[in-house]
Amino acid sequence: MERSALQRPPVGKLHLILITLLLAALSACGGGSSGGDSSSTDGSRSLDSATTEDSTDTENSTPGTTGAPDDGETGSDASNADTPRTGAYTRDADYPRIKVGGLQYIPSTSGHNIGLRVTLPADADGNPAPGPFPVILVQSAYNINLMSFLALPGAVVLGAPDPFLVRRGYAIVGVDVIGGGVSEGGWEMLGAEEQSGYGDVVDWIKQQPWYDGNLGVAGASYMAITGLFTAQQRPDDIKAIFASVPMGDSQRGTVGTGGMLNAVFMSEWMTLTHLTSTQNVTTMLQFPKHMEQIAKATSDHIAQIDNYYLPLVDRVLDGDPEITYDSEFWRTRSPIENMDKITAPTIILGALNDIFQRDAPLLYESLKDRVDTRLVIYNGSHISNFLQAMPGTESTDPSLNLLLQWFDKYLKGMDTQTESIPPVTQYVKNYKHGIWQGFATTTDWPHPAAMPQRWYLRGDMSLRQEPALETETTHSMEASPSADYVFGKSDNGGLLRVNLTLNDGTECSPSYEQWTLGAAGIATLDSCFWDNRELEQTALNYETAPMTEDYYINGPIQADLWISSTHEDAVISVRIDEVTQSGRVAPITNGLLLASARQVNVSRSRFLDGEMIQPYHYFTQEAETFLVPGEVTKVQVEIFSTSALIREGNRLRVSISPSNQAQGMLNLPRRAMVEGGTTTIHNSSEHPSSVVLPIVPTSELN
Repeated sequence: MERSALQRPPVGKLHLILITLLLAALSACGGGSSGGDSSSTDGSRSLDSATTEDSTDTENSTPGTTGAPDDGETGSDASNADTPRTGAYTRDADYPRIKVGGLQYIPSTSGHNIGLRVTLPADADGNPAPGPFPVILVQSAYNINLMSFLALPGAVVLGAPDPFLVRRGYAIVGVDVIGGGVSEGGWEMLGAEEQSGYGDVVDWIKQQPWYDGNLGVAGASYMAITGLFTAQQRPDDIKAIFASVPMGDSQRGTVGTGGMLNAVFMSEWMTLTHLTSTQNVTTMLQFPKHMEQIAKATSDHIAQIDNYYLPLVDRVLDGDPEITYDSEFWRTRSPIENMDKITAPTIILGALNDIFQRDAPLLYESLKDRVDTRLVIYNGSHISNFLQAMPGTESTDPSLNLLLQWFDKYLKGMDTQTESIPPVTQYVKNYKHGIWQGFATTTDWPHPAAMPQRWYLRGDMSLRQEPALETETTHSMEASPSADYVFGKSDNGGLLRVNLTLNDGTECSPSYEQWTLGAAGIATLDSCFWDNRELEQTALNYETAPMTEDYYINGPIQADLWISSTHEDAVISVRIDEVTQSGRVAPITNGLLLASARQVNVSRSRFLDGEMIQPYHYFTQEAETFLVPGEVTKVQVEIFSTSALIREGNRLRVSISPSNQAQGMLNLPRRAMVEGGTTTIHNSSEHPSSVVLPIVPTSELN
């Protein structure tokens, strides 16, 4: 199953880096060791506050071991990282210990047995308290038994036991989804069979004696997505949602950005999921009575390489219509399609360069008029969301305190003053300085003070608010060589093997860091992940004059470009940057579009004061429209939402190039329609190429 090859560094290494960083971040935020762990023969264990509680509850901690050695830290300040800002919501613990239950299996309507673990409050002797309790449900594709060793404050979002929450009177149910971890079946990327299991788990919880009738869902990334799907399936049962970096539209926002294939992300995601789902040897030793069951589940996951992964890759590369275009395949896997079914109060956390950058604000927007909802957008990538959210900022409490505040109100009925949490809190690039500074709050998203402002691409490579009065010099770019890829099995046949080679220089770019979940930038520490000057040396770069005052952008951006091509198709990549007075090209956000996927559904597009500012592309086979070589055509490129300042004295840059393989690659049929082509950007009174930005007065910054 070899297709012609991403290397930098190898995918497996990136995920080891990613997992190590996540564990280090959680350890720094909560401390902890296994020194106070009393295990039983069934794999369950009782944990005391001395080894699992964090500094938000020092008055209740027992003297003794306070945490693991700090020799595994990566620059964070463990002595301060878990200290909430003044006024952060917290309360005393209700129970001295927690009881982490052993592995158990429950049947599902699909016929697959689902593995789960339950953590309950415990008395001083480690015996489970009688309850009943409100329950926090977390459903994961990344193996709850690997995560169960992280009995740390904040680990609940990964499906692990969380002493901070459990000792305050919550039960946590951590679940491996169908096809993941120790659960049976083959993983099919949030497919319908997997989703059927979400409701099965809810139905099981409702029958348990320790359940008090109040159920919340929490999680980060995949676990946030499953939480949204569960709340859609069981709206009468789910009373509160805490979703950190969730996906919304799987195709437009993540996997098929711009109508292309996001192979960097897909290879990372598939490899991580398959890797964690096959690492079950320790679990077998821990739960010998389930050894046969765990072995069967592991065998199911390994067999899925041949049964699903590699055939799916073949279909993607060969242009299978069900995968290539918008279809029920993608709609089934897109939580945003059924957000109107959710009735639970919801907090959504996102990040400006997250893999779900586009989706977090759209999910908030879909809920804000119907349920109590909050949105917090941090800086950085997927993994840095955890690093920032744990200690909080000068504008936000630590995420664990927010979660407690939210669930105490909606699952316990306590007055926790959630009304004091601003509706929208956003990191604004280049606003203030300092580790946790740069945040601003407002009452809504999109920002209620935003207005559209159009900048025109001129023949002298300037950006001006005045359109050309006549034909000006046009500028052309040659198509980049296509990326190469290898998808197959490891030498022992047990693991998915992926190698990709990008041929447009974007293996060292902000997009590559973004779509490797932030691991690539940490792995190499190369300046190219936060400075675009090398990447854009051969691009078409249009710049404003130096700004006479700070210029505040907040929301989605649209590029309206008039192009012609020598071929039937073309790739258009648009980057938005700030060019500093020292010459650094600071990335802000970007967009990507395959020209044949340019048709826009106007009724679902966003308008601001009469200007379209966020196009909604059909991405269907019926709407596919190839270029007529030599004919000038308008394409409307969606550029993902952001919030940033172009500082006084610096320049706004719009950079256009013929490729961004770190975000989107061509399948095999489309290569021939693009490779070797020349694309021309037109700028004249008849063809006024431009970008429209959502501008907010700087007086709105608080």
